[in-house]
Amino acid sequence: MYVMLRKTKESVLGLLRRPCSGKHLVALIGAAALLIWLVFLVAGDYPTLRYRSEPNVLYLEEVPDDDENGTRGIDGLDKPELKINPKTKLDVDADRENNDADYNWRNLTPAEISRLSVLGRRMFLNENIGAKQDRIFTIHIWNHKKFSGELDERFFKTGSSKKFDPFEDCSVNNCKVTSPDGDIMAADIVLFHMHLIPGPPVNVPRAPGQLWAWLADESPYHVMMVSSDRNLSHFNGFFNWSMTYRMDSSVPTPYGRTVALPKEKYVEAIEDFYKLKTKNVSLMGSNCGGSNGRYKYLAELQKYIEIDVYGGCGPLKCEGHFYTNCDKLDDYKFYLAFENSNCDDYVTEKVWWNALNKSAVPVVMGAPKHNYQKLLPPNSFIHVDDFKGPEHLAQHLQYLLDHPAEYQKYHFWRRRYRVLNEHGFFQSPVYHMCRLCEALNYNDKTDQRADLEHFFDSSEHCYAVKKRD
Repeated sequence: MYVMLRKTKESVLGLLRRPCSGKHLVALIGAAALLIWLVFLVAGDYPTLRYRSEPNVLYLEEVPDDDENGTRGIDGLDKPELKINPKTKLDVDADRENNDADYNWRNLTPAEISRLSVLGRRMFLNENIGAKQDRIFTIHIWNHKKFSGELDERFFKTGSSKKFDPFEDCSVNNCKVTSPDGDIMAADIVLFHMHLIPGPPVNVPRAPGQLWAWLADESPYHVMMVSSDRNLSHFNGFFNWSMTYRMDSSVPTPYGRTVALPKEKYVEAIEDFYKLKTKNVSLMGSNCGGSNGRYKYLAELQKYIEIDVYGGCGPLKCEGHFYTNCDKLDDYKFYLAFENSNCDDYVTEKVWWNALNKSAVPVVMGAPKHNYQKLLPPNSFIHVDDFKGPEHLAQHLQYLLDHPAEYQKYHFWRRRYRVLNEHGFFQSPVYHMCRLCEALNYNDKTDQRADLEHFFDSSEHCYAVKKRD
């Protein structure tokens, strides 16, 4: 230690003898600071040296003995060691926001993060924020009695003959859903399913302080099924919360989610999915239209590669579609997940269940590629926008079919991530009521996203076929 002190002293004296310049001045300041620290160290009363990322400035600041970043008592050493902290807390927080694989592997921008509700941050950033409230919340589904069969099937049965408890696997269970005849005025929140609403709820009774939420599972092009008034501006001002598949909803209810595995659950060896699959490319659909011309694209693609088409839009059948699983799709290496609309965050069961859940590589058409990258596991999908047209895409698929090692790379994500299906189709779990209960516990009740006109406007959140970026 004294040798280091002597050498540092000699360095300082040597610098003092040299002609003064900007470079020498910086070196002199640094050497002098180190000398001061060593003097304190020898005396037994020392501060911790920290470097803060400002150009050509070395800060010496004293840290309390119990500081978690101090150097006393590390590994049982009776003498301290020099510890240089290269970043300020703000720098560390910034890195956490933008680069940490577990925290923000989706690479959400600060603006995108700012638009997330508390529940959204829990779901998509894995933040442990918000707290369970010490009370029971009452949820009332508007017009549940009239549409009870459809809504029960969607939220409480998922294709099964028996109802299940929607809060059984939820992070909270302090909510109850009233019966169709329940008192709407006694509810903490009233949920309006936009597919079934006949128009703006101008005559629906509302208790003071009661929250209203609107729900939509479909894209803005298909948000209303029975309403005679489809002008979203007429619905402005009625609702406190949005409840959609979008990440920035007050109550996000995506069709599925990607979750980063904790490090202790990482796996290095995965199955050879190329060998497990005996067939090549499939698609299943019941709606043979779509605003993006997906079936026109499919027809052109079929000229260059063989595709097995199931459901109402093809010759092959899978009985019980949407209510029971189609295990015939398990045999395919690729699944064409062509959405009916190219809209932000609109990634449906086609990707989550028919492709990723069945260990197939999804070939996607829908939202822009960068949007899929925020939702799906890294390097897990093929986007049609990366190709000049159907022929070019077919050539790439054939290349992967001819090169098993290249195909297998699309499954490497399974070592670090897993996918969750949360849509309720094919008897998969459905989390709509759970998410609503979580929002009642965790969300800021003053967070109001009531402007449907802009939040769910197709001109702002959907893209024409030739404008996908």
